[in-house]
Amino acid sequence: MNSLIDTLKEEASYLDSSKNKLLLVGFLAVFTFIFLSVYNPFNMVQWGGSILIYIGTGVGVFLFTQFPLRYVLKLKKFRLYHVILWLALEVLLIAFFVYLIYGPDFPTVKEEIDEYLLTLKFVSLTTIGPYVICLWFFASRQKISIIKQEAEKTVSGPLNKESQLFTLTDDNNKVLLAIRYDQILYLQSSGNYVDIFYLEGERVSRELVRVSLKELENRMENAGILRIHRSYMVNKDRIATIKKTRKGYDIKMQYLPTENLSVSSSYKPKFEEQVQIKLSH
Repeated sequence: MNSLIDTLKEEASYLDSSKNKLLLVGFLAVFTFIFLSVYNPFNMVQWGGSILIYIGTGVGVFLFTQFPLRYVLKLKKFRLYHVILWLALEVLLIAFFVYLIYGPDFPTVKEEIDEYLLTLKFVSLTTIGPYVICLWFFASRQKISIIKQEAEKTVSGPLNKESQLFTLTDDNNKVLLAIRYDQILYLQSSGNYVDIFYLEGERVSRELVRVSLKELENRMENAGILRIHRSYMVNKDRIATIKKTRKGYDIKMQYLPTENLSVSSSYKPKFEEQVQIKLSH
């Protein structure tokens, strides 16, 4: 049961980019057009209406749910359970609008519900298969890309912080921020955002970015940017002083003599291991 829950909580970032969203909608539209035109399933000749209108209804729903609705609900990052729930919502909406446009009038509520459920069945059978195939393609492509990146890292050898840039990009792979790792001082979590404090020459600058500290921890560990607290990560090479406390350590960073950052007890062992050359016991 726990393994299933963990699987459902896995990140499903293959629908986070605008490009992939548009590819999904386009693939579904083309697939549905060919499928309905060639096979004429579910006795569609008796439904009335145009195949293009059916497809247009679906495309309209997908564009609405994948762009403005996700933006309004602030669902920028999807997990697997988000994808499943979102697909269910999209199928329900498409069935509702198809029924609303073409459903005949019935004398009883039961007959109307039965007709909607029948429409929902046909929409599900037409949509879910190609939807899953498209997601599988995106996930496979992403996995291959990750494997290639890891292979390139292995070939290129250890990270040289003085030449490597930490970069953040938007959904269209446009660079939002690029900082040399050795210029980063520390990072502070602010809900769904992270404050990055870094050097520009001899001046300390601050940049607020929409990302989780956990995501940055995975990317920065090999660059010497250490997690010391639920809310903080620090550049170990930019630590100015370390003072031992009852539960952990208090540290101060270079160029920030008034800022006091705490190493929590849960992160203390790893912190001591990483900066052991600077600690005396």
